[in-house]
Amino acid sequence: MQMTKGEFDRQTTGEPLGEGLWTAKLGDELSGFGGIHGGYIMALALRTMATLVEDGERSPRSLTCHLLAPVKPAAVELSPRLNRAGGSTTSTSLQIRQQGAIVATAQSSHGKPNPSLRHVGVTPPNAPAPTECAPLLGAVVEEARAGMLVEHRPVSPPRLLSGHESARLVVWMRLLEDRAVDALSATMLADAAVPALYATLTEPVPIPSTEITIHFADLDAARHSPWVLGVFWTTYAADGYSIEDGQLWSDDGRLILQARQLRRILGVPAKA
Repeated sequence: MQMTKGEFDRQTTGEPLGEGLWTAKLGDELSGFGGIHGGYIMALALRTMATLVEDGERSPRSLTCHLLAPVKPAAVELSPRLNRAGGSTTSTSLQIRQQGAIVATAQSSHGKPNPSLRHVGVTPPNAPAPTECAPLLGAVVEEARAGMLVEHRPVSPPRLLSGHESARLVVWMRLLEDRAVDALSATMLADAAVPALYATLTEPVPIPSTEITIHFADLDAARHSPWVLGVFWTTYAADGYSIEDGQLWSDDGRLILQARQLRRILGVPAKA
């Protein structure tokens, strides 16, 4: 599937309505499990909140989104709020409404770099280059059309829907359009892989996101390549919920971001 350059920016950009309100039209191509894909909602929210950050040195440091109800392919209204602009950090929040109801909320912090110690306590997995990995063809879940806007190249076992004991996925990902990776596309890609629990299943069930938190690390690491290496694993699943952690790495082994999300498990899996 080919996309014209600029589609991602169009899909994640709202239009000002005045009096601090914005609107955006979300299309069917952004659908996920029963509603608009959470990664696109988060990218739209981050872009809208960033309009309140006046200092260009302040880059995104954290983003949390609560997906309260399925967001339908239609218009939404966004109301961003500047909570505080301190000496080095700006805090913002946002509500997304559809047909008068709040369907999602978000919070973000933007901070400028300061002299600091440096420590990286995680390492990337050993992985061949994306050109050495076979692309995943077709959609794993037909109704999740947003997955077709990203190229996926799984790196190693376990494979999807293989009934494996390990709920862990390692996959190269990139937008199909020619676009460098930045905070906005990295935000979407943090939620672009199928749920890690799919490695343990033999048939798909809906496992939508309900809360996602991203902590941004080295955003400059990915600007030279469209590819990111995603590592996703489920730490716990029970009672119809799962906790999933994720990391995005650049192709030269630098951490771009770390994420954690709470998912709903809708239905009884064939194996769990």
